[in-house]
Amino acid sequence: MASSAKVESVDRAARILVLSVNGVPLSYGIGRRVRNWDDLHTGDTVKATLRDELTIYVAPPHEKRSPDAHVLLVNPSYRVMEVQYANGRRQTLKVALLTQMKGIGAGDAITIHPVEVIKLHLRHDSIVPWVR
Repeated sequence: MASSAKVESVDRAARILVLSVNGVPLSYGIGRRVRNWDDLHTGDTVKATLRDELTIYVAPPHEKRSPDAHVLLVNPSYRVMEVQYANGRRQTLKVALLTQMKGIGAGDAITIHPVEVIKLHLRHDSIVPWVR
């Protein structure tokens, strides 16, 4: 998933980057293949390609926490799910082979937890390839 984001903070020693994606600050690890990211500074705008981990849960009726998306369709034979985000955008997700899909159905709430930045582009007047 590639997202335009603002750099909130950089921890070079720990290889941790805090990015605001859609106004929400989230921490990401920096993949080992990302090079020259020490030129990155707080306030920069980047286009980040992220590796996601899909965490699925069925929220109890009384839970007040807002999910990232809701499941629209589950196809266990092809190991795919179609989800819809709060902004109305739909996405089809491929589910990893060893992931249990039993009990997941349309209407279930899901959270998508970004794990790692695998590619970055620093944005100036135009997108310039920056690091890989």
